Amino acid sequence: MNPFFAVVGLILLTSALMVLPLLPALAELHGKSDALPLSVIQQHTGEIRFFADGFRSYMKGLEPALRECVSSGAHSTGTMPDGSEYLVLGRGEEALLLPFRERNQFRPVMIASASNLLLPSETSFSKDIYSAGSVMGGTNNHYRAILAEKDIRLGRESSVMRWVHAVGEFSADGGCRLYGRVSSDAGIRLSEDCSFLRLNAPYIAIGAGTDPAQAPGPVIADATTHQRLFHDGDFEIRAGEVFQGNLVVRGRLRIGVGARVCGSVKSEKGLVLEPGVSIEGSLISASIMQIGPDCRIRGPVIAEHMVLIRKGTHCGTMENPTTVSAPNIQVEQGVVVFGTLWARDQGQAVASL
Repeated sequence: MNPFFAVVGLILLTSALMVLPLLPALAELHGKSDALPLSVIQQHTGEIRFFADGFRSYMKGLEPALRECVSSGAHSTGTMPDGSEYLVLGRGEEALLLPFRERNQFRPVMIASASNLLLPSETSFSKDIYSAGSVMGGTNNHYRAILAEKDIRLGRESSVMRWVHAVGEFSADGGCRLYGRVSSDAGIRLSEDCSFLRLNAPYIAIGAGTDPAQAPGPVIADATTHQRLFHDGDFEIRAGEVFQGNLVVRGRLRIGVGARVCGSVKSEKGLVLEPGVSIEGSLISASIMQIGPDCRIRGPVIAEHMVLIRKGTHCGTMENPTTVSAPNIQVEQGVVVFGTLWARDQGQAVASL
């Protein structure tokens, strides 16, 4: 064989092997057959009530059994189309007499109550719970998920693994651990030493005696020209000072006692609010944020590391809900958040910081 043709053949063969993996990409570039947007699986939507809404639709299959048990005052059992066993109670207090502790160890059962549901203590409920009324849980219980058309109250040292939704008010006694999503159409109350991840309600009150109705109205900005200030380094707004506009600080930021910011604030390092500070806009820190007592923040509160919130502080208002978000959040009793409180790693209600 002529050496020239051998070399040319080797080059062509090598080039073909290199181009071959690129043919699908080149064909797609020319034809654009896969240009439609990706289909989003709605199971992973950010709507906090998604699971509760789906479970309510699922429970429609038990409406005839619920009506029958209400009229008779008895209970009934059966199996859902997907094979899940259920127990329907006509009288919710009857749950106190049933051997759930032993039953759930062998054959977990979903519970549905046509009236207010009273649950025993020291029990694990490994299937979802539904009540057409309220749910009152005993101490040291473990739940998978709960949906109630009225109020929900968890006893001390209880835990929820997936989600909870109350059409009425949700409250958790001391030491509860809320690993999933907790939402309410009325409000949420957490006692001392409760841990949480994601909460959403018209108001979230930390501490049994906290009254969200006492929260003041929204902060009103002065009708003057808003400036935008960028500061390279540490910065301080002195006590009692009124700062008009938006502020971005590339160092640490301290806002003195009783100061007021008619705009938004962002710092690339630590951010400290002393007592009685008012922020009209958002509050953002790329590090640790410390919010002193009796502060008023109208906009979103976001930190990349940690947020510490002292007693008496209110975030958002009933008319203008907001979001408090950070990997780690610690809040004292007496704090009220209107909207969403989202600890991406861990949140804790504490007596004092």
